[in-house]
Amino acid sequence: MEEEGLSPKKKIILLSGIAAAALIVVGALIGDPSVLGNFVILAIFAGVVPMVIYNYFQYLWLKAVEDHFPDFVRDLADSQRSGMSFPESLTLATKANYGKLTPLVKSMHNRLTWGVPMIRVLDIFHEQIKKSRIITEALLIVRESYQSGGNVAATLDAVSRDMVVLRETEAERSTMLRSQVMIMYGIFFMFMGIAIMVVYVMVPLIKATPGMDSTSNAGAPVGGASMVGFSFSDPCSGNTFFPCNYFSIIGVILGLTPGVSLYYISMFFTVVIIQAIFTGLIAGQIGQNSVTAGSKHMVLMVISSFAVFLFLAKAGVLPV
Repeated sequence: MEEEGLSPKKKIILLSGIAAAALIVVGALIGDPSVLGNFVILAIFAGVVPMVIYNYFQYLWLKAVEDHFPDFVRDLADSQRSGMSFPESLTLATKANYGKLTPLVKSMHNRLTWGVPMIRVLDIFHEQIKKSRIITEALLIVRESYQSGGNVAATLDAVSRDMVVLRETEAERSTMLRSQVMIMYGIFFMFMGIAIMVVYVMVPLIKATPGMDSTSNAGAPVGGASMVGFSFSDPCSGNTFFPCNYFSIIGVILGLTPGVSLYYISMFFTVVIIQAIFTGLIAGQIGQNSVTAGSKHMVLMVISSFAVFLFLAKAGVLPV
């Protein structure tokens, strides 16, 4: 049996951590702060994205198992109705094709041939798909029916019908809510656009000093004075604590010089990233009733945020 420490999930976590650490070390050895910042971003993606992809593919696998489970239960019911015992029905089911569910069905049959009790076989199967609420509830009903000696065929028929109805309802729900997912994307990109426009409007106003030329501006406060007499200085001037140290990293990544401009650009950049994370997760919950399914939306939105801000910074069009 495969050791727990060698499970695919553990391997992905270990390899992702090693890759992230290696990228940070390489960036540090190069010695260029801007290059180090970019390597830090790559390290974050290398450490997080593989696990997100793994969880998403696990979600797809589980959905595929759920799609074929009603057919499997219905075949078991037909075999039971013809007079076969439950183990014999399971043996016959191994000859059918249930997609992603087929290996699990064959594993159940193999355990029966090794002399494992039927109840124990069902319990092991339950452990393998315990993240599926629908199959878990169906298995509990089948297990109790088999253990109590009731009409197993009728129970299996009822479970199969209910699961088909639930599957059709879920598919109809996903179709109806697909437009809502698109609306979530629209909301996010609108939010990012507004944040960028605020940066373009606010930062020049903060840095402006109307009515003063370069010579008379010598005694003005750092960051300039507004038309109503308010002065703005860099909140992170002389401060190395959070969030100023975090904003400094963003400045290195985007290639921006320290100052009041960096403070506000970093603040809005962070707000957009937070919006991307939670909007993506909410989009998955709305569209597919799963936060895990929202990981793909989250990754797309976060990458879009980085790409837009990095492009604007490297193009030299951000107000600095």
